[in-house]
Amino acid sequence: MKQNKGNRNNEGLESVSQAAKLAVIAGAITTLGDALATIAAGLALEDELKEIESNSNDIDKLQKQIDELNYEMKQLKRMLR
Repeated sequence: MKQNKGNRNNEGLESVSQAAKLAVIAGAITTLGDALATIAAGLALEDELKEIESNSNDIDKLQKQIDELNYEMKQLKRMLR
């Protein structure tokens, strides 16, 4: 009977040990998933910032063209007077 009780204890320890190992593996997978999600969010933010910078450059170019056209219009007005 002692041997039977000892086997049950060993089986119980093995199943607790397996459960603990699975918990550690699940935690590692969850941590890896969170890390990947964080990296993805960072890359998306970086893309957005690049797009905003590109739009800002386009606006600067348009403003420069408007300024040049205004200058030319003033020159034409002077010539017509």
